[in-house]
Amino acid sequence: MSSNLIDEKKIKDSFALIGQEQIFRFWDDLNKTERSILLDQLIKIDPLECKGAWEEINFSTPPALNPQPPNAINSTDPLDSALVSMHESGEEMLAKGKVAAFTVAGGQGTRLGYNGPKGTFPCTPIKKYSLFQHFAESLSFFTKRFGKCPRWFIMTSHENHAQTKQYFERNQFFGLDKNRITFFQQGMMPAFSMDGKMLLQEKNQLVMSPNGHGGSLKALVESGSIALMEEEEIDCISYFQVDNPMVYCMDPTFIGLHKAGGSEMSSKAVKKLSPKERVGTFVQIGETLQVMEYSDIPPQISSEKLKNGSLRFGLGSIAIHLLERNFVNRVAGSKKIKRQGLKYHGAHKKVCCLDNKGSRVDPQKPNAIKAETFVFDALPLAHNPLLMEINRKEEFGPIKNPTGSDSRASSEKLQISRNQRWLKVLGEVGKLNKVEISPLFAPTLPFFLEQTSKFPIDPKKLSKDSALIELQNTK
Repeated sequence: MSSNLIDEKKIKDSFALIGQEQIFRFWDDLNKTERSILLDQLIKIDPLECKGAWEEINFSTPPALNPQPPNAINSTDPLDSALVSMHESGEEMLAKGKVAAFTVAGGQGTRLGYNGPKGTFPCTPIKKYSLFQHFAESLSFFTKRFGKCPRWFIMTSHENHAQTKQYFERNQFFGLDKNRITFFQQGMMPAFSMDGKMLLQEKNQLVMSPNGHGGSLKALVESGSIALMEEEEIDCISYFQVDNPMVYCMDPTFIGLHKAGGSEMSSKAVKKLSPKERVGTFVQIGETLQVMEYSDIPPQISSEKLKNGSLRFGLGSIAIHLLERNFVNRVAGSKKIKRQGLKYHGAHKKVCCLDNKGSRVDPQKPNAIKAETFVFDALPLAHNPLLMEINRKEEFGPIKNPTGSDSRASSEKLQISRNQRWLKVLGEVGKLNKVEISPLFAPTLPFFLEQTSKFPIDPKKLSKDSALIELQNTK
């Protein structure tokens, strides 16, 4: 028997053993090339992981026993004098090159009515720079400050990987050292029918979908990024998602607190706007800090209030984390030592697929379950997890929707308001309809005050329709 036939039999047997032999139901209809395409796809998929994912999705998790509000370090004022030493400690780590930036950027702009990777979507009020350029300018600030470009890891998707790389190449990597930027793709998982059968997109192709933002940890390992960090003695990873232009990409205060607490994973939190806000909720269960996804948290917990009328469980997750390199390797780098890795969750979605006769199904309601992991599920696995409450108006203005809340318009409004507040720290400022402060000048409020102490800005001269504060102010 040839090696090709042996491989074919091995692959077929491995999927039959987990009850998925139906994916070969059109095998006899396929020619040699079509069969090879299917086998090439299947050889990249771990059948046992798929089996485990389905079991976890259908495993009934008991309700949380007596959840409590978690303890959080209050950092809602970035200029709090009590945090100065933490800021200095974080700067020291940045100066030594101990921290890398990590952007999760697998999304497309389809939901925004935009054709292209979401990271290429314009986000700033005046210059209309893209999210990627905005973050690149923030990292350029640190490059200039410390003399070396921080490592920047960008996780793309199968859908937008090539476009993202081409965008950076066309823009000369926004002045950053291209050798310090690493692109890699998110992992994929088969989509399941409601009864757990892997769905076919074509007779020789499974329906595949991204494995959730938790898959970013596994992708860091499998792409060789963690090994690269180890070579360069990078200890800490600053994780943020591509849709939030107000994020502090590198926050020295956060880094300093993370280091001082001996934390393996630290998270930022904001006060939720309402019980129904679509963000995860931080809770403390025994000794464990956890996040309950908005779709999973019981209403009696999410809506519970204190005597002053505020939410008892009022701290929401905004997908900003610091993770230790060794922790990521432990959670995602080994073959699952009985669920050392992250738990799979099921998302009900509408998926075009083939029925048993090979006819295409275009469903009108959810017909499939996509297997996803959540990065915040790593918190219960971490030693000394730390939670830091920040002011949402300072660091959270995501662009997710075409209109309304969490849209480009709402984000620009929040950015302008933040920039106006920064200027007011310097003195009285006239009414500005628009103001944009380039991250090249200062990416955070503490750095803004430091910069303006060296290169003063006269607030009175900004009293016009709009103001753009860029790097040239430092000349």
